[in-house]
Amino acid sequence: MGARYPTPPVASKWAAVFYAAYFGVLGVVLPFLGPYLAARSVGAIGIGLATAAFSAPKLVYAPLLGTLVDRGRWFHGLLAAHLALSLGAALLLARLQVQWTFVPALFLVGLGFGTVLPLIEASVLERLPQGGYGRLRLWGSAGFVLAASASGWVLAGERLLAFPGLLAVVLAAVAVACWPFDRGAARPQPSAGHARLPGALWALLGLLTLHQVSHGPYYAFFSLRVADAGYAREVIGGLWSLGVLAELAAFRWGAQLERRLGLERLLGVALALTPIRWLLLALPPSLPLLAAAQLGHAASFAAAHLAGVQLVQRVTPAGASRATQALYSGLAFGLGIVVGSALAGPLWATLGGSGTYLAAAAFSAAIALAWPAIARRLRNTS
Repeated sequence: MGARYPTPPVASKWAAVFYAAYFGVLGVVLPFLGPYLAARSVGAIGIGLATAAFSAPKLVYAPLLGTLVDRGRWFHGLLAAHLALSLGAALLLARLQVQWTFVPALFLVGLGFGTVLPLIEASVLERLPQGGYGRLRLWGSAGFVLAASASGWVLAGERLLAFPGLLAVVLAAVAVACWPFDRGAARPQPSAGHARLPGALWALLGLLTLHQVSHGPYYAFFSLRVADAGYAREVIGGLWSLGVLAELAAFRWGAQLERRLGLERLLGVALALTPIRWLLLALPPSLPLLAAAQLGHAASFAAAHLAGVQLVQRVTPAGASRATQALYSGLAFGLGIVVGSALAGPLWATLGGSGTYLAAAAFSAAIALAWPAIARRLRNTS
């Protein structure tokens, strides 16, 4: 029997609150970490290393902890302890003076923060009815939008140096949202032996990771693509917001999509539409094309994640759900985005914007073509 974490009533009551708070942290970090570090005189290399350090714990530590929890190594207050570490490291940012010290500090922020999502998400997925995930996950998108909008006002102008304090406040909100999960967790029973992950699951994880690699030019250079076309910052912000709104809509009506298509077909459609999104960005930029590409975020991110995370959960052996969800998070949204962003730089310098997005479209088309074979393996495993 796997670790009973948390109890069902807690999961159903607090999951939406948790998602809103958790992704609210990213609404503060993604838009404002780079500018804050630059304001603290951290150079470009240091900013890149510090940003990578924030995501690095997802790759090794989170899967390791997930494995330990699946094997019964759980104690009350585990989530609170990790978030306390994150909060303390966030406050420490304001006192640092030497450039290289920002890297280990942000590693510690990510170490605590990145741990809680796969632990809670695995428990939520174990108990949700079919089609219920999207309606909960949309609160994460809403939390991101709200936090990013509020942060833009709070950190305007010289108030940018208040970034560590604001980050600590939002991390404290995550700790509050996690408290019922910690409090409601029963002492886990160790699983019977080590659950070996089937090859089809590894193939699925690999495909979802490569899918995120194709997003590298988008995350790294979409704003530059729009700015180079002569559009103002307000237009850039509006286009990013349009993408999040499309994501919200996909999560909101995800249950209907699941019932109509099933998870396998839904992921297949998302993978097939992704190359079209990158092709739109490869064309000479115009506002209608850019808006259409941003509406494609509903497919390339939201629908792909909606189907992918549930397929991962479906094929995961009993007693390994937390470790596997941590692997999914670390591989797809850690390694995949880091590798994709790193490769996007040389491609952009060599091929320019249009060539880079054409390369992304070809790469994602190959991923879509590989999906039917992996889907057959998954059906044979289920």
